[in-house]
Amino acid sequence: MHISRIVALVGVVLGVIGLFMKALTTEGEGLLVQLSQADPNFPGGIPTIWGGLATWAQVVAVIAIVVVVALVARPPITAPFDRIGAIVVSLIGVSLTAYAVVKWMDAGDRAEQLEAGFAQAAAATAIPEAFTVSTGIGFIVLMVGTVLVLVGGVLALARPGDATAHSV
Repeated sequence: MHISRIVALVGVVLGVIGLFMKALTTEGEGLLVQLSQADPNFPGGIPTIWGGLATWAQVVAVIAIVVVVALVARPPITAPFDRIGAIVVSLIGVSLTAYAVVKWMDAGDRAEQLEAGFAQAAAATAIPEAFTVSTGIGFIVLMVGTVLVLVGGVLALARPGDATAHSV
């Protein structure tokens, strides 16, 4: 299998792993069910990154993953992607990376809101302490995966002998 295809496939695998990791991390996660029963402003738990995506985004992500895997598996697998395939994989990588960054920033805002909620609950003595909340490592795994998809496409575009290979 050509290196551009391997890199794109590893990117897809890492991206999928990242999608199913928690969006936020906090030591107060175990108290969320109890807090959400007392105050509906608290979430009942912390979803995975996948669970935090809108339905349309889930559909687009699945289609993008299927397209990249189909292009990786398209013969001859010992050759780099053809030009169109490389452009498609690169564009998917750019799009998914941009969306992952937007969702990471959104999760950061949600982390701040949840941390403020913990602080209010601790001040009201509803919980023993004000827990900190941060974005989960899944976002890093997801972003590394989407960047690798992009790199896989770019590697195929920058083949030796192409004009783009020497313009760097």
